[in-house]
Formats: sequence, C-alpha cells, structure tokens
Amino acid sequence: MPSVSDRLRVLIEEQGAITFARFMEEALYGEGGYYCREELAIGVEGDFITGSSYSSLFGRATARLLSRLDGVLGRPADFLEVGYGDGSHLRGLAAALGPANERRLLGCDRVQRPLPPPIETLSSLEEVEVGQLEGVVFSYELFDALPIHRLIGRQGEAVGELLVGLEPDGSFRWSEAELSDPDLADLMGDAGESLEPGQIADLSPRWRPLYAQMAQRLGRGLLVTCDYGFRRRQLLDRRVRSHGTLACYRQQQVHRNPLVDVGEQDLTAHVDFTALMEEGEKQGLETVALSRQAAWLTSCGIFEGLAEADQAERLEAMTLLDPGGMGEEILVLVQARGLDVAEILDTRYLL
Repeated sequence: MPSVSDRLRVLIEEQGAITFARFMEEALYGEGGYYCREELAIGVEGDFITGSSYSSLFGRATARLLSRLDGVLGRPADFLEVGYGDGSHLRGLAAALGPANERRLLGCDRVQRPLPPPIETLSSLEEVEVGQLEGVVFSYELFDALPIHRLIGRQGEAVGELLVGLEPDGSFRWSEAELSDPDLADLMGDAGESLEPGQIADLSPRWRPLYAQMAQRLGRGLLVTCDYGFRRRQLLDRRVRSHGTLACYRQQQVHRNPLVDVGEQDLTAHVDFTALMEEGEKQGLETVALSRQAAWLTSCGIFEGLAEADQAERLEAMTLLDPGGMGEEILVLVQARGLDVAEILDTRYLL
C-alpha cells in the first residue's frame, strides 16, 4: 500500500498544487492516515492528551449532568458524543452511570472503533433522526481536527490561499495562489475583519455544516462543544495570530510544520466559536455560555465527591482545572433548546 506521502505526491504531480484542506484530509483521514491507524496515540504515553479521555472524573461530571437532566426531562436523558476517538469518555460515562443505566448512549465517529454495550456506535449523524435526541449532544476537540484552508492577506485587502506543492526533490512546500473557492473569503465574516499582507488565517468551511447537523438532532437539551478556539475577532487578531493557529502534535511535542511526518502526527487549528454560535442560533438554539473547561466542569459538579477521592484523582482534577493549561485553554460552548438551564447547571461558574 502506498504511503500517505506517496499518494499526495502523485496527486500533486497529476493536478498541481492542492489546498491544505485536501492535504490535511488525506494526512488525517485517508487510508493509513493519522486517525485511521489501529491505535490512536491519545494519552500520556501518546502524542497528546484530551481532557475528556485523561481522567474518569470528566465522565463522572458528565454523569452528574445527565442525572440532573433526567429530572427536568422526566425521562433518562440521551447522550451522543460526536467524534468519540478512542471512546475513553464514553466508557467512563457508562461506568459512572452503572449497569442499571437505561438511557441511550451513542458515539458517532467517521472512524468507527468498537465500544462495549450499552454504548451504540454510529458512522454518521444521518442515523439519528432530526429532533430525535433529548439530552446532550457533546464533542471534545472535534472541530479543531476538521481540514482547514490557509488564507493569506495580500496588498490592498485582497486574500489569497496557501497551497501545497512539490520541491524538485519530492518534499512538500507552500505556494501562494488565488483562493481555490471565492466563498472562502466569507469565512472571515462581515464584521470588518481583514488580513494584513502576509497574515495567515486557518479556517474551515466544514465547521458550520457539521455544527448544524449536530444542532438539528437535538429536540430538547444541551449542545456542548469543547475545543481550542476563540471568538472570531480574537481568532483573526493580527497582533497575536499573524501566522495562523495550525499546530502539529507528536510525542507530547508541538511544532508548526505540517509538511513533514505526514500521517504520523496530529494536525489541528483553533476554532471560530463565533461561527458555531451563529450557526446554533440559526438552528433555534439559545446560547447559554462560552466559558472555560474549568468553569464547565465546576458547573457540572466535578467537586462533588472529590473530598473522598484518592491523591491520584485529585491530581487529575488539578490537571483538568489547571488555569495554566487545559482548564483555561479549552473553551466550552453551551447552547440549549427547550429547557431552563438554571435547573441543570450552576450557572454562576459559567458567567
């Protein structure tokens, strides 16, 4: 089987320079790509950690949230995780809920990995009818792994795009060109955002459609999105993000060159939360909060029972809530439909 790099070289030789979105799609999701490997390198011994997979405390906090929702909904709340990865969060949630659990626990991922009962796995959101779910639709670092286009500012407020081409020796290189699709400029919004000459913006046209699909499945309940990102004005702030946000992770190290080790490293870019909020509201959701992971977990009751926890769990809680790490850096967007959120969450922490 040809490697990911070899397939991309052939593609570029046949078609010319390609968008980084096409490159990232193949590197992450193509045959033999990073997320399609048998074992995902998630965890302390892997390439990166996520809060939802790092500790069972996260699943237990989610279980408390669902228990509160049960009373408001008058039935066991459904739970759907989109982009469940290695399934750590769903397995932790199922364990916290216990064997008598009667609710629907669903995991949807384009790369389906088996999960134990009672969790059901889905390969597409189309397997869930519109408005069918009452409970929580959840994701953790899903949107930052969607393929992005690399827009670049030019003189006179024009916008171009960075494509991926080939050097004579077969290595990959950047090349600047016109936008591959004129509609990509719309991703910067209509609030006056523009790019300075040479400034790069890493944006995905897939963010809104996927978020809309998730929102549409929710009849009543919460749509909870945990990810690295900013509101649009901060995301495109030329003073601090002139080189974009594209990052590569391998063996707990981060660097900025996605054109090496293709298929062997994780590729991510920060999310435009303004786009997600706007799309959710377009789908009839109410924005409850855009807060930090630490605040979200606190509002869900992570401290309940922590006094009786052992030292290892207390250290895990410190990592999840760390104001100098993921507790502060991961944002949580909470949108709702058809319920009073104050009955479920301690909203004092989400303000």
